[in-house]
Amino acid sequence: MNTRERRRALLAALQRDKRVIVAELAARFNVTTMTVRRDLRRLAETNVVTLVHGGAIYNEGGAALPTVTVRAQVMQAAKIRLARYAASLVQEGNAIYLDTGSTCMAIAQVLAERKNIAVLTHSLGVMNILASASGIQLFTMAGQYREDLKGFFGDLTCRDIDGFRIDLAFLGISALSLADGLLSTDIADQGVKRKLLETARKSIAVADHTKIGKTSFLRVCDLRALDTIITDKEADEAFVTGARKQGIEVVQV
Repeated sequence: MNTRERRRALLAALQRDKRVIVAELAARFNVTTMTVRRDLRRLAETNVVTLVHGGAIYNEGGAALPTVTVRAQVMQAAKIRLARYAASLVQEGNAIYLDTGSTCMAIAQVLAERKNIAVLTHSLGVMNILASASGIQLFTMAGQYREDLKGFFGDLTCRDIDGFRIDLAFLGISALSLADGLLSTDIADQGVKRKLLETARKSIAVADHTKIGKTSFLRVCDLRALDTIITDKEADEAFVTGARKQGIEVVQV
């Protein structure tokens, strides 16, 4: 098992068990306790875990959000399926918006070979992916750069969004629930998402099942403000049924 595989397995163990012990991980991965502690310190620096004596606890609270780089490693296979389906909704001549987040970056990768599509974004990751895509008209929003979110945010961003007609807005999601709707962990992100919901002709949330039923401390909108939710087949059945009863199209891929 190489370093990347070990760190992915460590993330999976944290999500499943919520708490891990250094000595047990060292034995499981056949590495030294020093190596495990180094991996856990790296995760603590990106707000994924809280270090405790002898181990670490997975951060699940409403204000905890791993960085985009870490999120890109989680549920990778599901993200690819979701991205491919989302990209299939985009027609030639459409103007679409891609939010920040690892799932929207995956959508950008699928769209990179397409032609005659306008893509608007405030995500640095999406900008980098599509910068050399000759068939894409790429429009980047102004704003103050946030290294933790890998994107540009603020009043300038929202004003720029206001100047476009957007057919489809694909929203990156950190938490989604029947009771609280779409949630965010960041006020600047909340503001941009609200502007997109106000501007786009169709708003599409793209989220794997791990985001469903989660909570956060900033509400973006009621669930019914969304037109479509794209998720995977492991999504909670009660959530899927409840969302459909509210008139929201839920697609499981």
